[in-house]
Amino acid sequence: MSEQLIFDAKTVALEAAQNAGRVLREMLFHASVREKGPKDLVTDADLAAQSIIEGAIKANFPDHLFIGEESMGDWRESSRGDEWTWLVDPLDGTTNYVHRFPSFAVSIGLIKENELMLGVVFDPMADEMYCAVRGGGATMNALPIQTSQCQKLDEAMVAASFPPHVTKESPEVQQFLEILVQSQSVRRLGSAALNLCYVANGRLDGYWANKLKPWDVAAGILIVEEAGGCLRGIRQQDYSVWDGELIAASSGPLSQEMLKCLQV
Repeated sequence: MSEQLIFDAKTVALEAAQNAGRVLREMLFHASVREKGPKDLVTDADLAAQSIIEGAIKANFPDHLFIGEESMGDWRESSRGDEWTWLVDPLDGTTNYVHRFPSFAVSIGLIKENELMLGVVFDPMADEMYCAVRGGGATMNALPIQTSQCQKLDEAMVAASFPPHVTKESPEVQQFLEILVQSQSVRRLGSAALNLCYVANGRLDGYWANKLKPWDVAAGILIVEEAGGCLRGIRQQDYSVWDGELIAASSGPLSQEMLKCLQV
């Protein structure tokens, strides 16, 4: 694996995330909004931020595959091979953004042969830049971070993500109730990327979701791993960025307790 390539990719990703975040801040009060689907929003800020990131990546890595939320096409068939692939969500937490709720982020991940190599998440409102390189640890604003190492669900604050089309009968609702009863506290913050980063730096002890897209979590997964966290699937032990479901926890014992509650 080329160390120089990873170093260059990190440099490009950090700068692109910073530039995209600046655009998100500038457009916060006047971005136009439309629905991609029921309760699934997109703004021209999403598109502007992705254009910045995609332009920077393609200028520096023209041979790499780029999969972005706003130009995704059939991503399920786009990358399962050995090519370098960027997975980008230019605005994770669009509904928060539309309501000017300050919890959204830029997420940029780089994968090779289905192994995450680089993750960058930028919170433009808090001015917090999270970063991880495989084998190199995780940082926030260039300072090392680690998970809380919480072991018990009844001492844990955890977060959840629901899909846009959730109903009263959805299994996600029953899962939420099970965790609500067993945990110290539950939050629904609206950004998968930030939820994962908060697990990585100890603000949250756990996080789970059932129907995520790879660009939502690619960067955050690596940041959690490099911060000492535990990641697993809900229906199976191994977790893949392509699966759409995950448990992220500060420790192995906590992930096991969460798993028991989620298998309802």
